[in-house]
Amino acid sequence: MYCRNSVSVVFLGMVCLLLAACASSDLATVEPVSRGQMSTVRVTKVQVAIKTPRPNPQLKSALTRELTAQLATCARGTTPHVARVVINEFEEKNVAMSIVTGDDIELGGIVRFTNVASGAPAGEYYVKESFFWGGLEGAAIMSNAIKNLSRDFAKSVCNNVLKDRAVLAEPEPIWSFQ
Repeated sequence: MYCRNSVSVVFLGMVCLLLAACASSDLATVEPVSRGQMSTVRVTKVQVAIKTPRPNPQLKSALTRELTAQLATCARGTTPHVARVVINEFEEKNVAMSIVTGDDIELGGIVRFTNVASGAPAGEYYVKESFFWGGLEGAAIMSNAIKNLSRDFAKSVCNNVLKDRAVLAEPEPIWSFQ
């Protein structure tokens, strides 16, 4: 009986190890704007700079492509803006080693919108995508980490900054000390 239970526990542990993965998003306002101003943003140009210890032309290319595609669908206001993105968090991981030990990968940076005609800022935000993974499922997902993280980063900019207008000049308090 003891041997059978031990085998079951080991088998269950191996199944969990093979299927471990989760993702998270984070957003912080650096320079907020009003709801009205954010609704006028139409992104006509995307500029991406990678400011990490190791240059990564594939990341710059993938992120520029994903942001251009996503922002064309969600930043459809009337005033042309440039989206300037400076990535300061990204480190590639060893997929083979992380199958057993698990690992995380993050993509984070500043997203700044600037009015093309006036040069006036239209908001600045810190966006971060994280993905923790292990096992074979995580390895399969992370085999194309740059593309997946770039897509999720661009979606986060659309969903959390532009569509939901979640980051405004005067956000509602989460709690109060009354």
